[in-house]
Amino acid sequence: MDLYGRPWRVERPLGTVGRVEVSRYETPTGVRLRLRDREGEVEAFLDPLELEGLTRARYKPVPALPLATGDGAEQAAEAWRTWGELSERLQNEFALVAVALVGTEGLLVRDMNAGLAVLLSPREVEILLRVRHMDLAPLVDTSDLVALPEPDVDEE
Repeated sequence: MDLYGRPWRVERPLGTVGRVEVSRYETPTGVRLRLRDREGEVEAFLDPLELEGLTRARYKPVPALPLATGDGAEQAAEAWRTWGELSERLQNEFALVAVALVGTEGLLVRDMNAGLAVLLSPREVEILLRVRHMDLAPLVDTSDLVALPEPDVDEE
């Protein structure tokens, strides 16, 4: 408990993906997605910005996170139409994402600002347990992404 009688952390289980338990984990420093293997030996905490980066993983691969080939955008979009209402939103000052467990298919992560989504298989979720935060840094860095220019209101 802190000085105001609030718990240091609040955890809400969301379910399991394969052999990984998934939960929303809140601390005074922010909200995280907690991934933990069923034996409790390995766990990972991903913040909203890292989860947002995962939506770019199929377009911007990183060696530490081998994802299935193919773009998977249609599969993720279909999963969002079906499971989006059951999603859990995680937000910090840098990112807003929604996550949902998609039956036995995996974990759906959607960047609510850009509209990108990725459906991670149970095997890919297990890989996330062993990825270091610095391995996800290339996905968080958006400096090499192409931005569409906004129209200039002064030009006609």
